[in-house]
Amino acid sequence: MNNSLYISLLTLLIIGHGQSFSSDVHGTIISNKEPMAGVLVYVVNNKDNFYVSDSLGTYTIRDVEDNDSIVFSFLGFKELIIPVLDLKQNGKVIMTEDTKSLDEVFIFRNKEFSSDFPMKSYSQLEIYASPTSQADPLNAILSTAVSTNINESAKPSLRGSSMGFTMVYLNEVPIFYPTKGNLVNNSIASTSSMNTSFIGTESIYASNSPIEFENSASGSVDMQLNKEISDKKTLFLSTVGTNASVSKNFKSSFLETYLSYTDLYPFVKMNNIKDINHYRSYDTGIHFNRTLKNSKYSLYASYMCENGDYPMLFYKNNSSYLNMTSFVNSIANYEYYHEGIKLKADFSFSHLKSKVKHNNINMDELCNYLYGAISYSQLVNENIQYRFGLNSIFSTFKTTSDYANSWNSADKGTMGQITPYTSIKLLLGNYSALLGVKCCFARNSKPVFNTNLSLKYTNSNHKVLLSAASLNMYNYYESTFLRFSKMSCRQLCLEYDYNKSWLKGHCAIYLKDEKGIKRMAPMIGGYKKYIYGIETSFDIQLTRNLSWTISNFYLNTNYSFCGKTFKGEDNLKYFIKTVLSYENLKLWNISLSLWNRPGTYYTPVDKATYNAEYDYYTPIYADDINSAQFNKYLNVCMNISKAVDFSFGKTMFFLNITNLFNCDNNSAIYYNTDYSKSYKMNYMSRAIFLGVIVHFK
Repeated sequence: MNNSLYISLLTLLIIGHGQSFSSDVHGTIISNKEPMAGVLVYVVNNKDNFYVSDSLGTYTIRDVEDNDSIVFSFLGFKELIIPVLDLKQNGKVIMTEDTKSLDEVFIFRNKEFSSDFPMKSYSQLEIYASPTSQADPLNAILSTAVSTNINESAKPSLRGSSMGFTMVYLNEVPIFYPTKGNLVNNSIASTSSMNTSFIGTESIYASNSPIEFENSASGSVDMQLNKEISDKKTLFLSTVGTNASVSKNFKSSFLETYLSYTDLYPFVKMNNIKDINHYRSYDTGIHFNRTLKNSKYSLYASYMCENGDYPMLFYKNNSSYLNMTSFVNSIANYEYYHEGIKLKADFSFSHLKSKVKHNNINMDELCNYLYGAISYSQLVNENIQYRFGLNSIFSTFKTTSDYANSWNSADKGTMGQITPYTSIKLLLGNYSALLGVKCCFARNSKPVFNTNLSLKYTNSNHKVLLSAASLNMYNYYESTFLRFSKMSCRQLCLEYDYNKSWLKGHCAIYLKDEKGIKRMAPMIGGYKKYIYGIETSFDIQLTRNLSWTISNFYLNTNYSFCGKTFKGEDNLKYFIKTVLSYENLKLWNISLSLWNRPGTYYTPVDKATYNAEYDYYTPIYADDINSAQFNKYLNVCMNISKAVDFSFGKTMFFLNITNLFNCDNNSAIYYNTDYSKSYKMNYMSRAIFLGVIVHFK
C-alpha cells in the first residue's frame, strides 16, 4: 500500500462522474492507415466521460446510451461526432486532416519526436483507472511485464536494469529525485514525487530510450504535463493524510495547483506496523500553461519535504535512522512552430537538501541541478522528419559528515555534461524508423558516442518493434558516494503487440549488457551485468464488467567481476502479475491482484573478525556472490470502492487490503553484533487502508 493511494482512486471517482449509462463502445482510430494515439474521445454534453486513445489507436467509452453520440477530437484534424449505434456496428474511426490549420497539424501530430516508439503509453485516465497503480504514474509501471523491480518501491527498473539507472522525465526534462519514501522498507510511502493530477500522459521506453533524452541508458519514463484541463475542485481524506487540488481554465491558458499532507501515524498504529516510527511529507505544486497563435509555454514548480524515523535492527541495538529531505523542482518549456518547423527550449533548476542521523553518524547533503536544452525539428515531407539539438546538465553537491571512512574524500564535487545530438524519423505507410546519434562531453571523461535505432511495423491489430542501442550515462541522483558513477549499456530487443477490442497481447525478447559500479556493494568496484529476458502479457475483457490482466517474465541476470561470474539478485525463473477486476459503477468496483515470484538472492556473511581497538566486528562475506536466497514472494491485494452522489458533488469511498494472506515476504537480512546469528526483515504485513474522495460540483 502506498501513500499515493490518497491520490489514487482520486480519479476512480472522476472516472465515475456522470456515468450512469448502460453499454460500452470500443474500436480503433486511424489516419492515413496508421493508428492515432492521443485522440480525445468523449460523450457529447458529458466531457467527464472521456478517453484518450492509446499508442495502437484503440479507445473505449463505458456506460453510454444508444441515443448518445461520441466526439473524436485531435488538434489539426476535423472533429467527428458519431452516433453510438453507428459505432457499435463499426468501431473503426477514420480521421482526416483539417487543411485550414495545416501549421498546427505539423506540430501537434508530431508533438513528440519519438512518440511513435514507446513500449507502452498511459493517459492520465488509464493511470487512475489501473487497480494496481494506486493512481501514481510510477506505480502504474510496476504492473507491466516490462517492469523488473523486485522491491516494493515506485522507483522504476526496466528489463533487468540496475536500480537507479532508469531515468524519469517531465516534459523531456530529467527529474533528479523521482520518488519519495525511498528509505521506508515497504511501499507505504514510496510514490512519485510528481502529482498525478498534473500528468496528462506517460510513455515508457523500455529498450529504446530516445536519443534526445539526456543521460538515459537503461530505459526511461517520460511524463507529459497536462495540455488541457477542466475546472474542478477535489478533496481527499484518508488514514494516511489529505490532499486538495484546484484547476481553472482561462481563454487560452489554464492554471492548476495542489496541496497535500501525509502522516502515516494513524495508519501505522491501526495496522501495528513495526518498521516505521513515523513518516510525514508535505507537497505543493503549481502548473501554468498558455497557448498562443504559433507558440506555447509551460511553467511548473513544486516543493516536497519528507521526514521519517525508521527503526534499524542492525546489531540488535534498536537504534533509529532519522532522515529529512526537501526537494524543489522548477521547469520551463517553450515551443514555437511554423510550417512544419518546431523550435523547443527547456530549462530546469532543482535543489535537494537531505539530513541523516543514525547512532553517532550525522550527515548533511546539498545538491543543485541545472538543466538546459534546445532543439530544432522539421517535417521535410509526410515521410521524413529530422531533429537536432543540444542538452546540458550541470550539478554540484556538498556533503558534511562526522563519520570518517574510506569515502570521506567524496565530500563535494561538481559535474558538467554537454551533449549534441541528431536524429531522423522515416514514415512509409505502415513502416517507420528512427535513427539517432549523440556525443556526450563530460567533465573528466573522454567523449562517448551513443546510437539508437528503432524499426516499427504497425496496423490496426499488430505492432512489431525492433530496437538496438549502445548508450552511456552518468547517474546523478542516487547515493552521495556514487552520485556521478558511469554506466554503459548495449541492448537488442524484439517486441510484438496484438490488439483486438476484447484482447490485447504483448511479448518481447531482449538481450542487454551493462558496465558500471555495483550499486549496493561499491567495494566490489567495476562490474559487468549480462541480461536475457522474455516477457508476455494479456489484457482480456471477459464480460462488460469483468476484465483480467496477466503478465509473466523470465529474467536471467549474471554479474561478472574479478574474473568470476555470479547470478544477479534479480535472477528470476518467473514473475507472475495478474489482476481480476469487476467494474459496476451502479454497485461496486472490486479488484484482486496477485504478484508471485521466487525469492531474491543475497550474499550471506560467513564470519566476522574482531577489532579490539574499536570494539567492532568486521563482516567477511561469502566468496560466492548471491549464493543464498530469500523465501518465495507472494502478495495478494484487494481494492473495493463505491461512488455515491450527494448534493455537493460526487463522493467515492474505498477500502484497500494489502498482503491479504499476511505472507512473510523477505526484504533484507541483518545480524547480531558478532554476526553469529542472522535475522530476516520483511516487506509490509497485512494492512488496511480507508479513504474518501469528494469531487465538488
